[in-house]
Amino acid sequence: MKVKITGYTPDLVGKCLINNKTYKVPNTISDEVVEIDINKTTNKCRLIKVIESSPKRIKVKCPIYEKCGGCKLLHIDYSEQQVIKTNEVKTIFKNAGFKEKVNDIIGMEKPFNYRNKNQVVFGVDEKNRLISGFYEESSHKIVNFTTCLVQDEISDKIVQVIKELMEKFRITAYNEQKKRGLIKHVMVKRSKALNETMVIIVTSEKVFPGSNNFVKALLARCKEITTVIQNINPKLTTHVLGDQEVVLYGKGYIHDILMGMKFKISSKSFYQINPVQTKKLYEAAINSANLTKQDIILDAYSGVGTIGICASPNVSKVISVELEKSAHQDAIINAKLNNIKNVHFYCDDATRFINNLAMKKEKIDVVIMDPPRKGSDASFLKAVLKLQPRKVIYISCDPHTQINDLKYLVNDYKIIYIQPVDMFPQTEHIENIVTLERK
Repeated sequence: MKVKITGYTPDLVGKCLINNKTYKVPNTISDEVVEIDINKTTNKCRLIKVIESSPKRIKVKCPIYEKCGGCKLLHIDYSEQQVIKTNEVKTIFKNAGFKEKVNDIIGMEKPFNYRNKNQVVFGVDEKNRLISGFYEESSHKIVNFTTCLVQDEISDKIVQVIKELMEKFRITAYNEQKKRGLIKHVMVKRSKALNETMVIIVTSEKVFPGSNNFVKALLARCKEITTVIQNINPKLTTHVLGDQEVVLYGKGYIHDILMGMKFKISSKSFYQINPVQTKKLYEAAINSANLTKQDIILDAYSGVGTIGICASPNVSKVISVELEKSAHQDAIINAKLNNIKNVHFYCDDATRFINNLAMKKEKIDVVIMDPPRKGSDASFLKAVLKLQPRKVIYISCDPHTQINDLKYLVNDYKIIYIQPVDMFPQTEHIENIVTLERK
């Protein structure tokens, strides 16, 4: 069937209209004319060939592009990716009735190999051969690969060395169907600023035969590694990491530098995966607040304390709240690492904490919130309104959920700044800053 691509779906996949029904057509660009096949059972479209190609189409250099589904925009020139993402944020706000200006997205000069955290699943194929890669989109079928265009190159190398050593030492990968085998996942976290590397080997059980010799061989091949951790996860779950850990080499953590500050990163700590763009994100967010030395900031959903610590030299006091215990502990350490004494850390649910602040009528000048992808909740937002901060800075990794939350605030606050940031080039994901000022 011959169709014309008329634009993009909210997840930035090309779309066409057939008999007044919208269909997703992966790997296409707006205004292209393409030939497609439609699965009558699933109604999913498959691109057969491009008849009239967009000038923004580029050759895809990734061999697993169509199977993986992680980099949906890899076939589009990066300059056009930025236009598409900017327009998507503009559309989201326009459709919600907002008329405020949306700035052009802040992009990257080098939009490849930017991830500082690589996560790879291990398993076996139908011939019982060892494989490692990503799960195919919407499945648990492993797509085997050796390199990824958005992952750190050294991290990719480390994963392949681990794979070779597993075969040498006869260490098995976990088989989901048979529920046996040892290694389930490997996670690599990198600090390019300090050249420190953490390797986390996720196993199905605590016993790791020959682990000492395995680690020695790994370190001999990969000099960049500064710590190796065994994480034990015996459960059949979507969560990669289990509750128990054993440090096999090094300190069990690494450090990174962000905006001149030093941060400790442990295995379970949330830390932005694109350090180049994180700096741009935080600078844009902090600058939009016009902070003063008298200001008291509430940093909600604070993780390891990055943005609160980065903002701390500009204000009187930062109150930082994070639910995850390990991240909270790392945040305290991070403040000490940087000799920061005006940040106060609390391990608590953000909603419960801010409601307590509102009940006590605590003075908060600026609220910085960076909630999970699903957004915040009504109780938290109502408490913000009770606190009456001068400004609210809302950082979101999903503008669709962000817009729903903003509707709670705009009766009392006006939007003064909307700034998308491309934290995840080649993918459909968009980070967005919205700064609000009390009316």
